[in-house]
Amino acid sequence: MEEQRKLSVLFVDDEPAILDLLPRLLADMREQWQMEFAPGAAEGLGLMTGTPFDVVVSDLNMPGMSGIEFLKEVRERFPLSARIIYSSYSDQWTILECVGVIHQFLPKPCPTEVLKATVQRAAMIRSLLPNPAIREKVSKMERIPSLPTLYLELVRKLQSTETAIEDIAQTIRQDLGMTAQVLKIANSAFFGLPQPTSNIADAISYLGIETVRCLVLAVGIFSQFESRKLGGISLEALWQHSARTANAAKLIAKSERAGRQLIEDSVVAGLLHDVGKLVLASNYPDQCEEVGRNALAKNVEWLAAERDAFGFDHADVGGYLLGLWGLPPAVVEAVAFHHFPTKSERTTFTPLTAVHVANVLVQTQQPTRGGLIPPQLDLLYLAKTGRVTAVESWRDDLKDAAAI
Repeated sequence: MEEQRKLSVLFVDDEPAILDLLPRLLADMREQWQMEFAPGAAEGLGLMTGTPFDVVVSDLNMPGMSGIEFLKEVRERFPLSARIIYSSYSDQWTILECVGVIHQFLPKPCPTEVLKATVQRAAMIRSLLPNPAIREKVSKMERIPSLPTLYLELVRKLQSTETAIEDIAQTIRQDLGMTAQVLKIANSAFFGLPQPTSNIADAISYLGIETVRCLVLAVGIFSQFESRKLGGISLEALWQHSARTANAAKLIAKSERAGRQLIEDSVVAGLLHDVGKLVLASNYPDQCEEVGRNALAKNVEWLAAERDAFGFDHADVGGYLLGLWGLPPAVVEAVAFHHFPTKSERTTFTPLTAVHVANVLVQTQQPTRGGLIPPQLDLLYLAKTGRVTAVESWRDDLKDAAAI
């Protein structure tokens, strides 16, 4: 049996004391990680030229080339490397400048266990999308398409000092890109949340309304895409399906008397489960249009046409992206496996269960694109979780609630 390759990790910091300390703090990881330490950005790029690294961890404030500039160069030249930045800076503009360049934020100083877990997660998420070509493309993505009308609505609300956090949260929940980016920032270790959250209102409360205002106005994450070619995909139609799926997943989780966190994760995963479609459509619009034509012509599921065209599908892409951004594992799993839930080893009810069933029931009753074959329930998975007989009850509940 071939020995598993060690994870290669590069640490870049201009402070000699930090470079001396890190090897000692991470000594117990030597059996799993191949580590290199560079005293600056130029030295880091020199090491990367000869050795590809799975994960790059850089200080933010360095002379000559800053951590942001360094990781921008890494993104362009070595896009398959997961990019993590750490800093003692609390200035929100400095932090927001990193969005789109890095995958994870860390505080400085950073608890050793948090550093280890963040590096491991950033590397392990690659298994969700083994194809290096699409990993490279996704890794370079700076933003996810957003609904223009919601962008304008959020800007209007943020301009008022009397707007309540829940009002802002309600607007953000209606948009795939806004939801993903706000949760990405809030769940980064930099902000020190005691545990990952999928609650938008909690995230806004923690970040502060001003930070959210900066996200919208300074970074331009929630850009308008009316003139952008999206492979024949309608943002409005995709949102309607995502909202229905999120609502259905919530009702299914509630019917199982699930806890508050599981219900919230189910809602967020339902809202984001098709985010990979936007990533694919904005990068490969012509191919996505061909996917739609082939699905209709061959009378197959959209997913099957995607796999024929790319060798992977939107669930792979969405799970990979959200995993790199550090969203809660239960949300990432539900997005990545919502079409093939048997990939999960879990045998209990999770957000994956809720989203998988919700997506199928919603598309069965209200297909997103006329004429396309809707996805099918994974009966093997439902049997494994002991929920085969529950599906009809869930279907009736959803019909009674006019959710499907």
